[in-house]
Amino acid sequence: MAIHSFSQTNPISHPLVTELNYYPEQGMLVAFPTHYDVIYFENDSSQLTINMKTILNNIGYLLDTYKETYLVITLHTSGDLAYDRLYSVVDYIAMQFKIEQERIQIMLTSQEEAKHYKQYEKNWKNSTELIMPKSIIVTYDPELGMY
Repeated sequence: MAIHSFSQTNPISHPLVTELNYYPEQGMLVAFPTHYDVIYFENDSSQLTINMKTILNNIGYLLDTYKETYLVITLHTSGDLAYDRLYSVVDYIAMQFKIEQERIQIMLTSQEEAKHYKQYEKNWKNSTELIMPKSIIVTYDPELGMY
């Protein structure tokens, strides 16, 4: 690992960070698989239903349990309603589970991507994708002697 100084052209090596070319016996890596869900809003609504909240509760639990994971929320439309939908999902997860905003990424797709997506999803205007990308979690740091 290195910290880069913008006033110099070379990275500065941090004295407290050492690179390991092996995994120590005490170290355990857990591969957390990609998690994918889609929720569907009612036409012209940004209100979360009970079914949506159930899905979001499962995702919130995973985010709360596995601190190294993050969530990408994407819509295939734009406009005020799209923003309202995105933020209703973000606010719910962030407030219910006290998840840092930095771990929740929101994304609106371009019109070209939306045209491509609507070929596969008939209710594409109301859908919101929730993606937790694959993560590798280190459960023990033998150098620091802590999990």
